[in-house]
Amino acid sequence: MSLLKWLFRRSAGKGRVCLEVRADGIGWSAVLSAPEKQASFGFLQCTPAGRREALSQLVTERDWSGFKATLVLPLDQYSVFQLERPSELADTELASALRWKLKDLLDYSPSDAVCDVFPFPSDASRGRGDLINVVAARKSMASELADLVSEANLELDRIDIAELALRNFAASLDPQGRGVALVHLRDRYGQMVVCKGPVLYLSRRLDVTSDDLRDASRQENAVQSLALEAQRSLDYFESQLGQVPPRAIHLVARDAMLPLSSMLSAYMAPSVEQIDWTQHGLTEPLDSRCLTVWSAGQPLAPAARKGESQ
Repeated sequence: MSLLKWLFRRSAGKGRVCLEVRADGIGWSAVLSAPEKQASFGFLQCTPAGRREALSQLVTERDWSGFKATLVLPLDQYSVFQLERPSELADTELASALRWKLKDLLDYSPSDAVCDVFPFPSDASRGRGDLINVVAARKSMASELADLVSEANLELDRIDIAELALRNFAASLDPQGRGVALVHLRDRYGQMVVCKGPVLYLSRRLDVTSDDLRDASRQENAVQSLALEAQRSLDYFESQLGQVPPRAIHLVARDAMLPLSSMLSAYMAPSVEQIDWTQHGLTEPLDSRCLTVWSAGQPLAPAARKGESQ
């Protein structure tokens, strides 16, 4: 079973739904096919026990029956490792061959994992040889999510991961390919991706919670910690990957009322900027809980897709 088997596939049909299944609910984004080209997104709050009924009801209410579906795995549902790419293997053989090299890196048996690969930038290996990114997730989790989609009368044809979904959006912020950093703050953690155009160079988990940022007694320490982690990621991008760091960090956070951009900028070399959502066709700020699914539905240049396909 290939975790990212249909990552670059384009499909015809009535439309596409992107879903991210979380403990507190399901983020969704839907795009109808031409000629309508209508897009919508939202967050469906539900418990794990109630998600099957809730998703089925949502599909019925929005008339999505038979739509193609993309599942976006959040950061805590998979792992990514950089391994040396065996030169003698064809692209189609990499995932299966490299899975067993993860035996000392996973906290479960490689036989219980589904794996796939995506490219590691050749200009970032810094003498470490030809590297490849290997994605691993538990079979049981992947099967459970696939069943959830099927039982809601959707057709699963693609599984994505958070950093590649965010890469789609980051690429639109960096049309010249000079480098861009995007920070997505979730309730229990943050995620930072650094890209050059459509190429993902770095993804990092940021250990900060919304509760810490909201609490007056913990806020300053939380902001300093977040700034330090983000700055360290940019330093790694420069020193270890040999790249020129971006001049700005683009921030997406649910707490729009907090002046996080200015708070973080006080501790960092690059500026921290909020997203102007009107430049992306939206009339109001995107609910940050929908960022990965909305990003997964964003188009990526055909040349970029061809260059990253496995």
